[in-house]
Amino acid sequence: MIGDEGFKAATEIAKTTGKAIDVGEKSGRYLAEIFQEAIAAYAGAAADSAVGFRIRNRASVAVKTEKHLSALGLDATFLTLDERAAIPLVDALSLESDDGLQDLWAAYISNAVDPVNKSIGVTALITHAISKLEPEDKAVLDRLFELDLEEMRQKPIKLRATDFSVSPEGLNFSLARFVAIGLFACDNSGSVGFAASEAHRMPCNVEIYTSIGWFQALPLLLMFKHSIMRSKLSKVG
Repeated sequence: MIGDEGFKAATEIAKTTGKAIDVGEKSGRYLAEIFQEAIAAYAGAAADSAVGFRIRNRASVAVKTEKHLSALGLDATFLTLDERAAIPLVDALSLESDDGLQDLWAAYISNAVDPVNKSIGVTALITHAISKLEPEDKAVLDRLFELDLEEMRQKPIKLRATDFSVSPEGLNFSLARFVAIGLFACDNSGSVGFAASEAHRMPCNVEIYTSIGWFQALPLLLMFKHSIMRSKLSKVG
């Protein structure tokens, strides 16, 4: 949630976001407008109100998004997503009160509107994936995103529960959720279902072994990372 220091900047953010509404095309105003309204309504959001809960979450993500945009050399005038992408995005992030996952939403939005990352944008697939995460999943993702998932590897990176900062039980739950949203596949039979030639190399080649099975990263994990972190190409220059 927004702290006192963070909320002091909200008025200025709202002013800047207002510029996006003034200069943006009608079809692209939705996200900027919703963020501006959330910040403006934050002070009056009732603590016990479901509407207030959603407003506070939107306002918090708005402030975090401004920080991410600033790090990219952008401002709120870039918040111009069309309704088809923005409406499900806002609906999903409005239900998230966890600080870490709100930051994930903010990073996703900032990268999506960054002109350098025109090939990324907001997609229903990634929006759905983030909306299904639990707070403890972020620590697992942070560890996975330390890896160079883009490197073409013949042999996989092999990880175990001790390579993560969460409990073995927590890791199992996170990985089960990752399977459900398409970031990983699981084989708990003790056999590996993928066989390739010795010369075969592929990106996102990561395996995790836990007490409940063997988990293999899927391409969506790499796409997910690209959606919330600047890729090698976007960092150049």
